[in-house]
Amino acid sequence: MKGFFKTFFAALLAMIVVSLLPIIILVGVFSSALSSSEVVKVEEGSVLVIDFAENIFDSPRMPTFDMSGITSGSVAMMKNLSMLQVVEALESATTDPNIKALYINLNGVGNVEGTAQLEELRALLVDFKASGKPIVAYNETYSQGGYWLCSVADEIYLNPKGALDWRGLASQVLFYKGLLNKLDLEVQIVRHGTYKSAVEPYITNRMSDANRKQTTEMVNSMWNTIIEDVALARNLSPHYIHQAAANLSIDSPESAKELGFVDGLLYEDEVKARLAEIVGKSAFKDVNTVSLGEYVSTLVPTKIARNKVAIVYADGEIIDGQGAEGIIGGATTADQIRRAAEDDNVKAVVLRVNSPGGSALASEVMWREFTLLADKKPLIVSMANYAASGGYYISSPAATILSSRTTLTGSIGVFGMILSAGDAMKKVGVTVDVAKSAPHGDMSTMFRKLTPAELDYMQKSVEDVYGTFIGHVADGRKMTTEEVDNIGQGRVWSGVSAKNIGLVDEFGGLKEAIVLAANAAELGDNYRVVEILEEEDELTALMNSLLSASARTAIKEASLFGVSLGQYNALRATLEGGSGVKARMPYDLTIY
Repeated sequence: MKGFFKTFFAALLAMIVVSLLPIIILVGVFSSALSSSEVVKVEEGSVLVIDFAENIFDSPRMPTFDMSGITSGSVAMMKNLSMLQVVEALESATTDPNIKALYINLNGVGNVEGTAQLEELRALLVDFKASGKPIVAYNETYSQGGYWLCSVADEIYLNPKGALDWRGLASQVLFYKGLLNKLDLEVQIVRHGTYKSAVEPYITNRMSDANRKQTTEMVNSMWNTIIEDVALARNLSPHYIHQAAANLSIDSPESAKELGFVDGLLYEDEVKARLAEIVGKSAFKDVNTVSLGEYVSTLVPTKIARNKVAIVYADGEIIDGQGAEGIIGGATTADQIRRAAEDDNVKAVVLRVNSPGGSALASEVMWREFTLLADKKPLIVSMANYAASGGYYISSPAATILSSRTTLTGSIGVFGMILSAGDAMKKVGVTVDVAKSAPHGDMSTMFRKLTPAELDYMQKSVEDVYGTFIGHVADGRKMTTEEVDNIGQGRVWSGVSAKNIGLVDEFGGLKEAIVLAANAAELGDNYRVVEILEEEDELTALMNSLLSASARTAIKEASLFGVSLGQYNALRATLEGGSGVKARMPYDLTIY
């Protein structure tokens, strides 16, 4: 009985918390808004601070909420910045006479969404540095990605008891076949592509030789990009930088300084004293600091022009129908493309792609709309972290494709996966019987395996979609289908390799894509940048996200899975994604 009441009251508390969740979060929103209502001043001699107090995402996002104090009624709100806001802020700060220096302190709790965005942010800092304004970096512990970003600084400092992680990159792939076997679950596969390794985690326990080859080449390409940047910034040779990782030479703060990776070992107060000296103040308390998010809030549109360069975002997994924040819905995005095409004041469009792919049908729906748009006005693609499989599919109509060197793209291949759970259901005493009007009426269920004839049927669908895919790429890239097939087969390429084989035209980020689009439309400086977003006001979007069951489920799952939530979500999306043909890359890569 004691156990019953314990469980009962725990469940009751959970119900109360979930029911009050929208109210609690709204209170947190308004409290945060009131606390941040103070006007930000950018005084003469100000220091712009990048401390990741805000998350940086590719497309506009609603604020992120820290739910750790929800049981006590405390909800903290973290502002999310889009890459466009970061571009505009750093461009403005470069020429702002009141901004005298930039301080990077990566001890915040936010993050940059991915590797290519880190590269794009670093390129913006390079431009800032070229203006002659100094950059100072400090951290207690540098990750490899964090150090890559900070290597652009004029002065790099490390806490005397801190650490600098420098050991090279690796890509790990989780394999689920053993788990599926234990659960008596089976996945049947149809695919086209020697390298279409998205299915491998479900049918094997290790990388295929083809997948190992492509993954090794991608990791090496990304690593070479990083060490070349660091070597140039620190005036050291790439070989020297690589050997420091290969030999685990940086094993203490002292070795980081001795090997030339940092300029000094200082505590944070000492670094702040150095910043005060740089901007001509006697003490840091006299220095006016402005965070990146605060600086964004001070920006006002400087261009009032009829002509527009529009940005359409394709950010997240591609699904059929309606999308949501971080999810690309084929119908939702198609509507946004039509709006851009039909607006006579929109003279050029930038498609910002940050997607590993997903539904092949939704990709086709969007491809058609982008093709119609490209017949009317210039279309430029800007690739972020991923523009692979379905992400490349929708990019193919563009006149020009830009990527970062560390963008993952290509993955021109398709597959289908069918989960069979019949044996697992029997194990727990559940059986299924069926009445059907035709022999194959129940082939889309998960309670039996597909027959050879049904697998052939699925394989034909896969081959048809692959043929359409490479045909679109061939038309867009002015290649033959044979040439596309040779670089397709599901193979994923880094931005560097993609440029070499003709899948990408130039290296550059969102900033360069906007300029290129304006030039293609012959606008000169007579234009303004607009974003084509889902037609929903922010308050409605916030309320919908708070009240949806999926938001509550996500909160629970985040607490259960922690850092493994990303892998869990990828597994669930694949197994729950239905029996349709997929155009998706096999994995995500992260620099730690």
